[in-house]
Amino acid sequence: METEQRPRSVQSSAWRFLIAGGLNTLVTGALLSFLATVIDPRLAYTLVFALGIAMSLALAGGFVFGVRMTPRLAVRYVAMYVVVYLIGLAVVWVAVRAGAPDEWSGGVVLVTAPLTFLGGRLVMTGGLRAAAEIERTP
Repeated sequence: METEQRPRSVQSSAWRFLIAGGLNTLVTGALLSFLATVIDPRLAYTLVFALGIAMSLALAGGFVFGVRMTPRLAVRYVAMYVVVYLIGLAVVWVAVRAGAPDEWSGGVVLVTAPLTFLGGRLVMTGGLRAAAEIERTP
């Protein structure tokens, strides 16, 4: 007999997102630092970004949000990730144009991390109405 799978609460998902995201950041950051010394940094970033999406995809469904990752959810999740990437790229571009030091580019995570969590939650739980219903259910 199959039981209905209930997505995790926002609080539980948030903690798990921090753990999974922290692991993803450590792995991809270290790999990017290494690869950028042996291949073109732009290519290194592209490869590491793709690896980061794959890691996030592997952890987002079951571990972070408590849902089964279907092919449809995977496509939607990757699309959301690409949108967040483009927003982050725009933030970096604006910051550099405004004269912010290049070293501050890493601060883009303050914009992209919350967007990735919220976007992932909406994708994995079926939208705003479904997410609100999950929070009301004991």
